[in-house]
Amino acid sequence: MTNPSAPVPHQSRQQRLAGHPLSRRIFIGVGVGVAASLSVAPSILARQGQSSLTVVVGGLDTRTPEEPENTDVLMVARIDFDRPGVRALSIPRDLLVEIPGVGFDKVNRAYDYGSKAAGGDWEAGASLTMETIAVNFGLDVDGIVLTNFEGFADVVDALGGVDLVNPYEVYDAEYPTPDYSYKEIYFPAGEIHLDGEDALAFARTRHQDGDDGRVMRQQLVLLALLAKAQDPANLPRLAKVVREAREAVRTDLDRDVQANLIALAADLDADDVVFGTITQYLWGDTTASGMWVYQGDWSVLPGTVQSFLVGN
Repeated sequence: MTNPSAPVPHQSRQQRLAGHPLSRRIFIGVGVGVAASLSVAPSILARQGQSSLTVVVGGLDTRTPEEPENTDVLMVARIDFDRPGVRALSIPRDLLVEIPGVGFDKVNRAYDYGSKAAGGDWEAGASLTMETIAVNFGLDVDGIVLTNFEGFADVVDALGGVDLVNPYEVYDAEYPTPDYSYKEIYFPAGEIHLDGEDALAFARTRHQDGDDGRVMRQQLVLLALLAKAQDPANLPRLAKVVREAREAVRTDLDRDVQANLIALAADLDADDVVFGTITQYLWGDTTASGMWVYQGDWSVLPGTVQSFLVGN
C-alpha cells in the first residue's frame, strides 16, 4: 500500500550521509557468493587490522551483452571472526535508492549502469554496486562477490545436490526459462532433495508467495549448502566444489582470502548463520514514470540495517 506521507530517499539522505566515505539469473548465485565471502580467514583480517568484513553479495541476471545486466537479488553480509558467524540481509531488487552519479532507480540497476558506462567492465559495475549500498545504508563495504545462475547450479551439483525441509507446497505455472518461455514447477512440502537446476528454481520462484517467500527459500538453500559442505562424506567432493566456485564467482577478495573457505565454513554451525530481510519496513509505490518500486523511510532504514548486521 502506498504511503504518500512517508519521506522519499532524497529528503533524508543528503545531510545524514554527507561526507560518508565511499569505501540474470538471480539470487541463487548469491549462495555461491556467500560461500565465497566466508572464505576470509582471521589471519588475513589480522593483517588488515579487522575482525570482521562487510561484503555485498549479488546474483547477476545475464543473458546477452545487449540486455541490462542486473543484480536481481542482493545481500549485504557481515562476517565476524572474533565470535565466528555470518549475518546476511536481503535487499529487495525493486528498492528505490540513489545510485551515485546516476540518480534514483531500483537498486538492482546499479551494476548495469556502472558496467555499461565502462564498456562492459564487471569491476566498474561491482564498484558502483558497492558504492550504492554504502551510500544508501551508511555502511563501510569491504568487498563484493558476484555470480550467476549457471555457476550456482554447478556448485550445487558438485556437492551432489542439497537436502532441506520445504515448509509448504510450492507451485509456479509460469516459471521463466532462459529462452523467455515458461514451464511448470512444483515442490512438495516436507523433506526434498534438489539438484542444481531444481535448487535454482526453488529459490528463484516468487509467483506464489512474493519476495518474502523467495527470500525464505533462498535462506533454506544456503543453509542446506552449508550443511552439505560440512558433511564428512563430501570431503572428496570439496576440491571440485572450490574449482566450480572459482569459475562461477567474480570478486575483489584476493585468492589468499578465498582459499580459507573450507577452514572457516567447517567451524560454522547453522546457529552461527543469521538471515534477515527489510521487506517489513517497506511499502509498494509507483514512480511518476509508472515504475513499481519499494519505498522505505530513509530516516530509520540505514540504522535498521546497521543494527541487524552488528547483531543488535
